[in-house]
Amino acid sequence: MSAQRLLRKIHYWLSPALLISLFVIAITGSLLALKKDVDFLQPPTRDGIAPGLPDRSLASLVTSVNALPAHAGVTWKDIDRIDVRPKDGIAKVILKSRHEVQVDLTSGAAVDTGYRTSDLLETIHDFSFMGDWAKYVLSFGSGIALIFMGATGVYLFALPMLVRRRKRIDKERRRPSA
Repeated sequence: MSAQRLLRKIHYWLSPALLISLFVIAITGSLLALKKDVDFLQPPTRDGIAPGLPDRSLASLVTSVNALPAHAGVTWKDIDRIDVRPKDGIAKVILKSRHEVQVDLTSGAAVDTGYRTSDLLETIHDFSFMGDWAKYVLSFGSGIALIFMGATGVYLFALPMLVRRRKRIDKERRRPSA
């Protein structure tokens, strides 16, 4: 089997699996690009009373979250991360349940809550929702396969042009000169 035929078969059979992966990555990536603009994907960042980082402890942020009836009983085990934004005067307490509570850094009051669909989209985007193995096998594998598909695609696209060029040059060499 020639190299051209082998590359064409690999390219042909790898395409459907790669297309599924690329559609997932493209759709979720497009939505993630809009996450700051679409409230459904990520709650908009509210402004606090005053910008700057006041003297507020992390424990007081958890107390502010617990003051909300929907999040009563939240402990440190329930918190995924805290995003402090001194410029906005706000701290985003992001729970493992993908809910976000925005706490004013000056008053300590919870000013907004919402569900972060963008975090779910990120786990789908890099396939980590299936486990860490999927992030490395599927996401990394898709990248490698895409590089391979691009290289073989360029080769298979350019090959007929190179063959025609070679035939034209050979024909011109065989033509008797006058």
